[in-house]
Amino acid sequence: MRTLIALSVLTLAGAAPAFAQVNQFQLDDLRAQQQAAERRSIDQANQIQALEARLRADQASADMAAQRAGVYVPRLPAVDPTVKGASAAPPKYPTMPDSVLADSNKRVQDAARNRR
Repeated sequence: MRTLIALSVLTLAGAAPAFAQVNQFQLDDLRAQQQAAERRSIDQANQIQALEARLRADQASADMAAQRAGVYVPRLPAVDPTVKGASAAPPKYPTMPDSVLADSNKRVQDAARNRR
């Protein structure tokens, strides 16, 4: 009985690696899937590059059109230089008599000399 059990265990142990092996069809299928994924990735990268190039070309075209159009500068109305306009009254600035200014200056200088 023991020999039969030992023989069956050895038979199953020898067959186990054969079950774990992947057959050639599965490997070929995996390789084909990887190649298809790689081709899709390359196609997507090419499409992205084409769209980026198109965007750069459109932007350059828009920049050129903007440069061609130039900047709009509004024209000022024509003014006849011989016609004198109304003159504005001179501004009235505050004034201080010279004597008050001299007294203020003297007080500042005295305060500066008498530091504590």
